[in-house]
Amino acid sequence: MTSTLDAEMATAEVESTTACWNGLAEASLALSLLPPATVCVEQDLIDSCKRWSRPRPVCRHLGLVLTTRSAYRCMVARPFVDAIAERIDLSDDVRERAHTALQEAVMNAVLHGNLELDSALRDDLAGMDKTHDTIEQLLLKPQVALSAIRIDAIWNAAELLIMVRDSGSGFDKKLVPASEEWSAAGHIGSGRGFLILEAFCDRLALLRGGTLIRLGFHL
Repeated sequence: MTSTLDAEMATAEVESTTACWNGLAEASLALSLLPPATVCVEQDLIDSCKRWSRPRPVCRHLGLVLTTRSAYRCMVARPFVDAIAERIDLSDDVRERAHTALQEAVMNAVLHGNLELDSALRDDLAGMDKTHDTIEQLLLKPQVALSAIRIDAIWNAAELLIMVRDSGSGFDKKLVPASEEWSAAGHIGSGRGFLILEAFCDRLALLRGGTLIRLGFHL
């Protein structure tokens, strides 16, 4: 069912105020996200972000475009949610749930979207070490390190929506095993991202072939 906020996102639009982030640390990101910014773009993506399709900017909107490299190395969820709280009154409960869910969604976009890594690789300590080495090797490639991830938040008096979009090729949701099947196959250390998202969000949707995750929170 389409919510009132979904309808607002499709119809309302205002001029965006763009800020720039150096991609170095959460503290500098927090400063870049302060009002009156409505969109913050990592400096390495300033030229390319114009080619990114995005939701129409709305009056109650905050966006962030960053590289895979920075999304992996910086904890961007906390400053992004804190920046939303600068613009709207968030309860402690919603703030913490949004932070946890967004961090999980961003890591999902990094690992399974842009880096296209298999969840099964992290089932044990050896696999986690190998995955870490693989990630570091992939991030040495500019075409991978500088691939984009976009985070957009929109809100009204009743609901907050946060959307995370990656640059990957997506997946067929029908081919994703249920959590019980995944655990029964011996995957104990990974593949629980959607369970986490479902637990912390009031509504959750996978769109555009899995390249877009939409997190919803009642206010």
